[in-house]
Amino acid sequence: MKKSPIGRLLKINRPELKYIVLGCICAIIAGAVQPSFAILYSEVYSIFPLILSNPSEADRKTSLICGMMALLGFIRFLSMLAQGYFFGVSGERLTKRIRALYFECILRQEIGWFDRPENQAGALTANLATQASRLKLISGSQLGTIMEAVVLAVASLVIGFVFSWQLTLLFLAFFPLIVISGMFQVRSMAGGGKMEEDMTMMRVAQEAINNDRTVFTLTLEEHFYQKFLKVMRDDRKAVIRECLMFGLVYALTQSVTFFAFAAVFALGIHLIDMRVIGYLALFRVFSVMNMGAQSLGRTASFGPEAKRASKSARTIFATIDRQSQIPADEGEMPQKPFQGRVTFSHVYFRYPTRKELRILKNFSHTVEPGQTVALVGQSGCGKSTLLQLVQRFYDPSDHGPDSGVFFDQWNLRDLAPSWIRKQIGIVSQEPNLFDMTFEENIAYGDNSRDVSMEEITEAARQANIHDFISTLPDGYQTMAGQRGSQLSGGQKQRIAIARALLRKPALLLLDEATSALDNESERVVQQALDAAMGSRTSLVVAHRLSTVQEADLIVVLESGRKIETGPPAALMAAKGAFYALHNAEQQTR
Repeated sequence: MKKSPIGRLLKINRPELKYIVLGCICAIIAGAVQPSFAILYSEVYSIFPLILSNPSEADRKTSLICGMMALLGFIRFLSMLAQGYFFGVSGERLTKRIRALYFECILRQEIGWFDRPENQAGALTANLATQASRLKLISGSQLGTIMEAVVLAVASLVIGFVFSWQLTLLFLAFFPLIVISGMFQVRSMAGGGKMEEDMTMMRVAQEAINNDRTVFTLTLEEHFYQKFLKVMRDDRKAVIRECLMFGLVYALTQSVTFFAFAAVFALGIHLIDMRVIGYLALFRVFSVMNMGAQSLGRTASFGPEAKRASKSARTIFATIDRQSQIPADEGEMPQKPFQGRVTFSHVYFRYPTRKELRILKNFSHTVEPGQTVALVGQSGCGKSTLLQLVQRFYDPSDHGPDSGVFFDQWNLRDLAPSWIRKQIGIVSQEPNLFDMTFEENIAYGDNSRDVSMEEITEAARQANIHDFISTLPDGYQTMAGQRGSQLSGGQKQRIAIARALLRKPALLLLDEATSALDNESERVVQQALDAAMGSRTSLVVAHRLSTVQEADLIVVLESGRKIETGPPAALMAAKGAFYALHNAEQQTR
C-alpha cells in the first residue's frame, strides 16, 4: 500500500516539527483575535444611546473599547509575525530538502531514463523550480493561513451559539450550500490539464532557446513561434468552458453568504420583536458569522493549491522512489587492474525509447590491450552506440552468458558503472565544459582524489593546450564560460583531452573528436589525440577517414553489423567497403 504523499512530506519535514508546532500556536492565537475583535466591534453599538444620555459613560466605554482593540491589534501583529517566521522557515527547509532529494535522484538515474520526452532537461528543471515550491503548502505560510481560518470558523460558531443558537443554526443551514459551491470552485480552478499544457509550452520554448544558433541559422523562428502558438490554441475550447464554469461557480460562492446574512438578519429582527434576544446579540452573531464566512472562503481558496501540491508531490516522489535500471555503485569493483582488453560478443541492442529499431545485430569484436581501433561507417550504423555500451550508459540485450561487452574477463553487466567509467577517458565531438576555471575543468577528470597543480599542467602539456593557457592574464584561473563559450572548438577539445588524460585511463574513447573543427584546429587537436592514445587501448569513432590512417585496425559497420575489418592499408588494397567510404569522402571534398 502506497504512503500518502502528504504523510511522506510531513515525515521529511519532521526536523522542523518545533517550528510547525510554534507556528500552529501562533496561528491559533491570531485566529482567536478576530472573533474577539468582532465582539468588541458589536459593543460599539451600545455606545450610541449613551452619547446623549450619559456622555461620561460613553467616553469611558469608548476609551476601554479602543484600548482593547489596540491591544488585540498588537497581539495579532506579534502572532502573525511569529507565525510567518516559523512556517516560513519550515516551508523553506522542506522545499530545500525535497529539491536536494529530487536532484540527487535525477543524477542517480540511467541515461535511458533521460531519453524519455517527459524527462527532458526543461521538464526536470521546471519540476525543481515550480513543483517543489508548491509543497510549501504542507508546512509553509499557507498552512498558517488555513489553521488560522479553521480556528476563526470554530470560534465564530461557539460565540454564535452562546449569544443566539437560533441565528447560528439558521446560518448553518446555508453551510452545506457554501461548502458545495466551494468544492465546485476548487474543481473549476484546478484545471487538470493546465500543468501538462504549461510543461509542453516550456519544452517547446526551451528547445528553441537552447538551440538558438541552429534556429537562427535555419531561419526556424516562425516555425517555433507557430508551434508555440499551436500548443496554446489546442485547449482553447476547454479553457473557455472552464472559464464559464468558474464564473458561474465563483458567482454562486460569492453570493450565497449574502443570502445567508439576509435570512439571519430577518430572523434576528423577528427574535428582537419577540424579546428573545437583544439587538447587541444580533450584531455580535452577525459580526462573528461574517468573519467565519470569510475564513471559509479563504480556506476554500487553497483547494486548488492543495490539489496541485498533492499532484506535485506524487510527481516528485515518483522520481525519488524510482530505482535506476543501471545503479552507478552496484556491482563488482575489481581490485585487479584493467588491462585494456575490450570484447564485444554477440551484441544486440535497441534503445529503450526506440524499441522498434534494432541498432546492433550480433556484433562481435575484440580490442586487444594497447590497440587503437577505429569504428567507421555511415551515420546510424551503431558506432557511437558501441561507445555508450562500453561506458555502460545502456546494457545490451541479454542473449546468454557469452553475450555482452567484456573488460578483460569481466562482463560489464556484473561491474559497477562507477568503476567502469573510472577506467575510461572520453573526448566527444562537442565537449561539455563547466562554467569554471580551466584548472577546475581539467581537475574534474578525476574526482576520486585531490589533484595537484603539477598534474593539471602536465595533462595540459600532453593535450597541447598549456602554452595557450599560459598566455592568458589569469592563466589556469581563467573562466571557461558557460559550456566553454569563451573558447574556440579546438581549444575546448584540447581542454577535454587534458581532462581525459588526468585520470590516466586504461581505455580512451574518441567520439568524432575532430569532426566539427576546421583543418588547422583539426591538425593541432589530432596531434594531441595521437599523443594521448600512445600505448593505451583506444576506440575511435571517425567521421573523417583521413584521421584514422594511423589506427592499428579499422572496423567497418553497416546497419549494426561488422562487415569488414583490418589495417587501413589492407582495407584500401582490398577495395571493399572501407575503400568505397574513402572514395566517397574524397569526392565530396
